[in-house]
Amino acid sequence: MPRSHFRVLLLLAVLPLVLNGCGGFKGILTPTLSSINPTTVAAGSDAFTLEATGTNFAGGTTVLWDGVALATTVSSATQLTAKVSAAQIASAGAVSIRVMKADSTTSDALTLTITGNSPGGTFSLTSISPAAVAAGSPDFTLTATGAGFVSGAAITLNGTAITTTFDSATQLHATIPASDVAAATTITVGVTNPDKSATNTLPLTVIAGGGLGPAPTLTSINPNTSTNGIASPLTLTATGTNFVSASLILWNGVPMTTTFNSSTQLTATIPVKSVNLPASAFDQTTGTATANVFVLNPDSTVSNELPFTITVSPSTTPVLVTVFNQQGTQRSKVGDAGFTMTLCGSLLANGAVAYWNGTALPTSQVAPATTPCPASAPEQVTAQVSATMLTAVAQIPITIKNPNSNPSNSIPYYVGMNIYFDESADVVWDSRFNLLYISKPSTAQHSQDSIIAFSTRTGLNDAAAVWIYKLPAGSNPDRLALSPDNKYLYVGLDGSGTVQQLTITGATTVPTAGTTTNLGSDPQYGAYYALDMQVSPLANTTIAVTRGVPSGSGSPARAIGGLAIYDNGTQRPQVVGPSATPSSDALFDTLQWSADGSTIYAANNENASGDLYQLPVTATGVTLPAGNDHAGIFNIPNLYIHLNSASGWLYGDDGTIVDPVTAVGKGNTLANGVMTPDPLPSPGTGYGYYLAHPSADPNLLEYFILTYDLTSLAPGPSLDLYQVQGIPQHLIRWNNSSDSTQGLAFTTQKFNCLYSPCNVGDGRLYIVDLPLP
Repeated sequence: MPRSHFRVLLLLAVLPLVLNGCGGFKGILTPTLSSINPTTVAAGSDAFTLEATGTNFAGGTTVLWDGVALATTVSSATQLTAKVSAAQIASAGAVSIRVMKADSTTSDALTLTITGNSPGGTFSLTSISPAAVAAGSPDFTLTATGAGFVSGAAITLNGTAITTTFDSATQLHATIPASDVAAATTITVGVTNPDKSATNTLPLTVIAGGGLGPAPTLTSINPNTSTNGIASPLTLTATGTNFVSASLILWNGVPMTTTFNSSTQLTATIPVKSVNLPASAFDQTTGTATANVFVLNPDSTVSNELPFTITVSPSTTPVLVTVFNQQGTQRSKVGDAGFTMTLCGSLLANGAVAYWNGTALPTSQVAPATTPCPASAPEQVTAQVSATMLTAVAQIPITIKNPNSNPSNSIPYYVGMNIYFDESADVVWDSRFNLLYISKPSTAQHSQDSIIAFSTRTGLNDAAAVWIYKLPAGSNPDRLALSPDNKYLYVGLDGSGTVQQLTITGATTVPTAGTTTNLGSDPQYGAYYALDMQVSPLANTTIAVTRGVPSGSGSPARAIGGLAIYDNGTQRPQVVGPSATPSSDALFDTLQWSADGSTIYAANNENASGDLYQLPVTATGVTLPAGNDHAGIFNIPNLYIHLNSASGWLYGDDGTIVDPVTAVGKGNTLANGVMTPDPLPSPGTGYGYYLAHPSADPNLLEYFILTYDLTSLAPGPSLDLYQVQGIPQHLIRWNNSSDSTQGLAFTTQKFNCLYSPCNVGDGRLYIVDLPLP
């Protein structure tokens, strides 16, 4: 393949990134919102902290206040706190609260109610309909219009609450029995909210028989619909009967400036603010808002009501909730055929257009959403993605735009990429069965303390796993190593200070437990765990382990347990550690066996000495002869060393290349991150793959896959992965012989400082289909 430069912007979230999930996406970590506290506040109150409880929260998750992100602190995977300003609760009403992760996946909404018992009196009653009835009238419906109503609000008659139906934050209605209006009187009407706050009152006049004129009727209004976002006042014509001079057209109970044309026609001017409603006013199911229009005569008789429907303006910015292809996923392979994408969202106007990384797609008309669009997305469109858009590895931002609006938030669509969004500590490739094995730590959200097998051709979620092997709770599996024949998988269990051998018996068969190796302990700092681990090329039941203690144990170094060899769980007696002669500071953090099994090469990645060690292997263990400790070989940081059996050279994650036999450097690739060599049959033809920051790139969030010819050190093609979530830790090369695909897989370590204290933990697994080199 030509060494062209692939630069594919992958807009991955800085901190936890999670694919959006709709109803058909199993195992994908969409955030859920189960409760908020408080659920009710008084208008005019001081600023406060809103607590949101749910699931699948991660760093970068924010609370949305009517679609606007609040300053949010992630307290845990189940709790957020957000700051709400006094200005945001100055007026009564209902606010939609959702949570959104860094990749724009959102939860369903809950409602926070702002009641109107504020000094400004925003909890108010502006009109009642009817305002007058004749004595002796039968049961009738009384409609109360105002502001700041909440669910549970009640209409009161002379201070006594009656059974009331909540219509909206601006309207209630109740049935008034005939017994209450049997004789001429004046009834005081008000509204109380559940917090016992009360509105002003208005009179309901019960007039002695014959005191009322004929009630007006309303047969039509013109227009009866409009988009929001109008630039000038709307002229509304009301047609009906029994209109008189001084009749008024009321819009949601508020009198409008009205002109009397005849007993059958009135006109009114509707202000811009009455039509240009905020996003929160639109119904999440229908995507529309409704104003009630009726006529009030001077004697307080009122007409029936007619609805005025407000639809989304072409200038309204839509909200995109999720996207998916015809298989219900958000990913395609490089080279796939074109497909129809479904986009689910809200506030979509006719003529909305979907965009693929800023390129307009042929888009259908807006239609009511169907399954599997979530409840928070009442509308949908479909868009056509062509095969020419699926030719390179990429994460594509998908947006939608109304005809005259700004683009919506973006949702990622993956081409040639697959991501496992729960915590993953390490990854290895089984070339016998074409499977990836990952270790799941105790801190994972799902399938804690387990080993999971995945195919690179399926979805990366627990439901798509080929098998899951459960380990004891708290065992905290970490480092993985496969025997050369892929028969045994060795798992370092950090929580128990052991290494568990698993026997792989088939492509779809859950492995069986084999030998358990106890790594021993330090009398002062506690149990050892496997910093690094490799299986001997000579015997699949022999492993070499660099033993360490946790960095928080109080030890001045991690690798104080030295390097030990185990045969079927039995330790060879000769161990080399920091107290070994002649080197009293030998720290073995990472290791590789030589191809013939006669030597173990190790490196120190803990301090600036950057040692390379050559340790001869004997039947009784390992030794470190004088002259076999070579300082200053590797830069810091240099997480691991890697041996290419074809060239016989060692490669450091820091870009260093060295002949391990002579300890003579062979050059430097000028990359510093994590790497894996390309194991080809003859030296001089392989590539090295580095997941790193370019040396001249000041953007510390940006990662590239960089390739180098490992003989000439000439750079090859590269891929821009932009903002990878976490710090890359382990990079491997995979080659699926069953379908002739190949690529890279890597895990990351998260470093979260959004809230105190900072914490470090396992991150995600990324799989990249490689078209290069």
